[in-house]
Amino acid sequence: MDNLFLESIKKSNLIDDGQKITLAVSGGADSMYLFYNFMDLKEIMNLDILVCHLNHGVRETAKRDEDFVKNKCKDYGIKCVTKKVNMNEYAKAHKMSSEEAGRLLRYEFFRENSKDRLIITAHNANDRAETILQRIIRGTGINGLVSIKEKRDGIYRPMIDISRDDIEKYLKENNLDYVDDETNFKEIYTRNKIRLSLIPELKNYNPNIISSLLRLSDNAEDAMEFIEFETSKHFDEATYGNELSIAKLKEVHEYIGKEIIRKFLENNSNDKEIITRKNILNTYNLMDSMSGKKIDLGGNIIARKTFDKIVIEEKDLDKNKYQVYPLKEGLNKTPYGDFYVTINGEKREPSMFNIMLDCGKIKSSLSVRYRKNGDRFVPLGMKGSKKLKDYFIDRKVDSKKRDSIPIVCDEEKILWVVGMDISDEAKIDQETKNILHLEVRK
Repeated sequence: MDNLFLESIKKSNLIDDGQKITLAVSGGADSMYLFYNFMDLKEIMNLDILVCHLNHGVRETAKRDEDFVKNKCKDYGIKCVTKKVNMNEYAKAHKMSSEEAGRLLRYEFFRENSKDRLIITAHNANDRAETILQRIIRGTGINGLVSIKEKRDGIYRPMIDISRDDIEKYLKENNLDYVDDETNFKEIYTRNKIRLSLIPELKNYNPNIISSLLRLSDNAEDAMEFIEFETSKHFDEATYGNELSIAKLKEVHEYIGKEIIRKFLENNSNDKEIITRKNILNTYNLMDSMSGKKIDLGGNIIARKTFDKIVIEEKDLDKNKYQVYPLKEGLNKTPYGDFYVTINGEKREPSMFNIMLDCGKIKSSLSVRYRKNGDRFVPLGMKGSKKLKDYFIDRKVDSKKRDSIPIVCDEEKILWVVGMDISDEAKIDQETKNILHLEVRK
């Protein structure tokens, strides 16, 4: 067993005696290094090992690799499970790159066969460096520099600090065979181009570019731990349902404020495509916009400012406006709620959803509806009317919620903005003879 490998296993403390594990083995140098070392470790720790090999179905020599892995498992008395897929067809059907399709198919296969097992892959230090460069080229943030972690989502990677040079050196010195995937030496994928062209070029400037990139990743991981700690500390106070508190976002450092928005979008959106720097910046800048300002985040999601909040929600593609419903004495079931109308009934304490009006000031029939353009209202205590829109603005009612507040009217005027104010024109006074009780439930 390679001492570098043994040190990594001891340091992680993730393998227990008698543990059930799955090894992802392709047959290449990295995965065979993993395989051979685990064969030695198996005897020491009495491990229950299963090998999984996925044939991606894109190379003529793929069957050779599959047979190689099967035979090695047979030599060591290890159970081997194989599966053949068509990576390129899957990529085309799901509109993704072949690299991404291969990764998804591999992990799906590993998990299918790994109930109660720890999945172990052969990612190494070079893989980490290549991933960092790939993300830098695409334009990553600090989080993207963290690269491949030793353990995440049930996957353990004991070789992430071992370089490919050390792996190949160990195999050569111990005459341990493996197979080469010839596509690894062709610049047909972005990762191959980075490995075959970019990294050798960077070594002309820094021979230790791999270790330098890994230090960058480690530093980024330390920074992200602090950022995540600060973000989580303020997150609950800054968010409520689908709302962000402007006061709280302004209270924290701008960077943390933007991270709160990022985390909020990650937690509340199924469409990860909307989590972009542009959307985060635009959402943050809404704080200094006029109330009612909104931006399109894509994926049928908008962000809008409403007074002291930023609301993240789906676009209102169907406002579903109900018709006007008449209200008669007794129980009235409507889409707006259940309205109970009684005249001179038992006295009850008025509340937001239980009010009293002067029957003599009501003109003909009662009805309930949503607001419409041009509505005017005389709130209790006022003499002149005002636009219902202005009334809502004065009361700081979210513009989106204004369309879902029931309005009780007679044939001439608004009598009650449900849950808020009654009209001064229908209030009870010393001359009131008959009282109309109006209560809404549900």
